[in-house]
Amino acid sequence: MCELLVGNLESGDRLEALIFSAIYLKWINTGQIPCFEDGGHPRPNRHAEISRLIFRELERIYCMKDTSLQEVLSIRKIHPCLPSFKAEFTASVPLTRIRDVAHWGDIPHDLKLQIKHTIQNKLHRNAGPEDLVATEAMLARITRNPEEYSEAFVEQFKIIHHELKDFSMLGNLTEQLESIKESFDDRSLSALTLFLECKERLDNLEESKDALDKSIDLLLKTAQSLNTLREVIVKGLESSLRNDVPDAAIAMRQKWRLCEIGLEDYSFLLLSRFLNALEVVGGAQQLKENAESKNVSSWNGPLGSLFVGIRQLGLSGWKPEECTAIGNELLAWKEKGLSEKEGSEDGKAVWALRLKATLDRSRRLTEEYSEALPQMFPQKVEMLGKALGIPENSVRTYNEAEIRAGVIFQVSKLCTLLLKAVRSTLGSQGWDVLVPGAAHGTLIQAIDRWAVVKQILCYLKGAPGDEVTAAGNNIKGVVLLQELPHLSHLGVRAGQEKVIFVTCEDDDKIADIQKLNGKCVRHNTTSNFPVKDL
Repeated sequence: MCELLVGNLESGDRLEALIFSAIYLKWINTGQIPCFEDGGHPRPNRHAEISRLIFRELERIYCMKDTSLQEVLSIRKIHPCLPSFKAEFTASVPLTRIRDVAHWGDIPHDLKLQIKHTIQNKLHRNAGPEDLVATEAMLARITRNPEEYSEAFVEQFKIIHHELKDFSMLGNLTEQLESIKESFDDRSLSALTLFLECKERLDNLEESKDALDKSIDLLLKTAQSLNTLREVIVKGLESSLRNDVPDAAIAMRQKWRLCEIGLEDYSFLLLSRFLNALEVVGGAQQLKENAESKNVSSWNGPLGSLFVGIRQLGLSGWKPEECTAIGNELLAWKEKGLSEKEGSEDGKAVWALRLKATLDRSRRLTEEYSEALPQMFPQKVEMLGKALGIPENSVRTYNEAEIRAGVIFQVSKLCTLLLKAVRSTLGSQGWDVLVPGAAHGTLIQAIDRWAVVKQILCYLKGAPGDEVTAAGNNIKGVVLLQELPHLSHLGVRAGQEKVIFVTCEDDDKIADIQKLNGKCVRHNTTSNFPVKDL
């Protein structure tokens, strides 16, 4: 893999090499691809040296001006899979403590042999993620009965476990951040201290009804402090590595990069907890009721969380200019608040329409991300999975798992909740009629080209052009699963062809429509639900 990534790769080959490497290393780290001894004797320092070479090349590509969004996404998936290359791991004989423990004087002979054969030999010949698993299992065994083994032996084994976690870069976020504390200036240290204080308070917060309001406020404050800290770290990583940079500085940069990625991962947890807490206090319905009474202060928390999520996407390299623009809009609408009147218009309606436009923009950002991953991974995942004997389910769910495990998933959920609340505030049911009328026929999903079937109704996820007339008189109605301007090209053509046309943005109603696929339905734009089963 080092040979694949390190060298003068042509830009056309670079993305493919990065994607294959990201997939392969993820399966190595999750144990889908087991590591076996091959008769060689490369100590862990060899792994550390290779990791340093790969890390340096990844950082070089990351900081280049012509690096694509897809390459940035791939690099960010590789970084957490690389072992540490701190000086203690690049030493000629690293991780020697396990040898001393394997020859400890006051432990049974069979335990010595088990440590030697399952951990020591494997670690020094062909280190891999499974060594940490074996060490954790052994630690659980020797600590099961507190008096069975000497305190000194147990303490030394705990140190070994910590060293392996450090080598595998699997320390928790607090440990990782503490490890780079010494390299911070005063401003950065202040941001770090605030975040760690918020995180500690959040970790110690008791779960109760009385604590719910405190929890929501603290979650938002923690997320905001995370944003500030991550901005500081990203700023510190902007410049590329010089050719003459010392090994110690490269090792510190790896720590900074993993802290930055770790903060992104933690923001996923914060947004998930915030959404759960928001649902408990009433979710979209509560927001709608507050807006009806002209009290929009309760919207500040959800909008603030969405700002954090959007900012996290930008800091990860996903369309940063668009993320900045959306963030600025969210802050502007939050500051402006709701007025009784805006000119001659109702203030609440204007406020809701402004907000809806920004939420629609946010939703498009998440959809573009989820559309980019299928273009990158599925074919290569299938190819590599088949070659390496990866279970079919792991191959099939790879792409979905990548999306659902990222901040983008929580941002999408926040957009859905807020859009539902905005539509309710506006009195919308999620439907927008572009061309009214009534018809009946078989409902199908249109993909690429229209199916030539008599008397059909179609629903589709996107509207690339003038497909309404592609099947002649066969299409009687269209349900488009996104918003569309009434004077758009497609909307005008539908009106000219007398094709009933409605759009639907409500996720629950979209799910109900999709359940009717292949059935005979009635399409009536005067109904509360324009598509009904006959």
